[in-house]
Amino acid sequence: MGRIKQGLDYFPMSTSFMHDRVVRRVMKREGDAAFATLVETLSYIYAGKGYYISASDEFYDELTDSLYNTDMDDVKRIIALSVECGLFDAGLFRQYGILTSADIQRQYLFITKRRSSSLIKPDYCLLEAEELASYHSSQSSKSCADDADNETVDAVTSTADSVTSNTDSATSEAEMSTLGTQNKEKQIKTNQNKLNHLSDSPQGENGGGKILKRRKAMTQDDIDNLQPPSDGTPRNFEGLLENLHSYKIPPSEQYAIILKSNFGAIGNSVWKGFSNIRGSNGKIKLPGHYLLSVIN
Repeated sequence: MGRIKQGLDYFPMSTSFMHDRVVRRVMKREGDAAFATLVETLSYIYAGKGYYISASDEFYDELTDSLYNTDMDDVKRIIALSVECGLFDAGLFRQYGILTSADIQRQYLFITKRRSSSLIKPDYCLLEAEELASYHSSQSSKSCADDADNETVDAVTSTADSVTSNTDSATSEAEMSTLGTQNKEKQIKTNQNKLNHLSDSPQGENGGGKILKRRKAMTQDDIDNLQPPSDGTPRNFEGLLENLHSYKIPPSEQYAIILKSNFGAIGNSVWKGFSNIRGSNGKIKLPGHYLLSVIN
């Protein structure tokens, strides 16, 4: 679980801070080094606990290291004078050894009012109960608003997911329908191109396969002289011709079936068609038309 952030990433400083009466009093006694010491101390306070820091030897040592031409005795003297002048609360400094003030705590609560929790320890608190309540009420209002926003977002997200699901379903059905139509049109176009290519090719093309040009009347001799192309496709062209002859299919229909079945390619739907014709016991009266419908 991540550690809850307590300190601040930044803190505001008044443009008149250097001209503040108390600050100028400290600077008058300790010189310009006092200003750098005070600014650095505020940085440690806001970046650390957010509203206070323990004035330990470790703190003084780190503060001294961050300053030039200022030793630890100078730093301790400047801090002590700042407490005496009221920049930091003298009571908490003597009792708990911490550096804080009402202004620092007020600034901390104001900056962190959007956080879910930014409490000040009761022993260290210098603000009145009414003022604390105003910051806590702001946090409660924000929490309630955030909860309402989250519920609204969840409801909208749920509705959006439902609409998206329905839309995706409808889109999927439309795409499947469109895809089926496109595939069918593509297959018809491919078969037509193949038919045109094969019928318009001169004899001797396609790896030695013998193809006839389209004629007005196809004869059985023309069918018997056809040869499949040598393209490596597994076929049963002889079995195709035998089945076509056995069912007395007209030559023109035979030619169309041969082309559409890719010369009796193994696995083509024409073989399923022959099986259905045999199983119909003569009920299929036009086997040529039936085979063409099966192949399409």
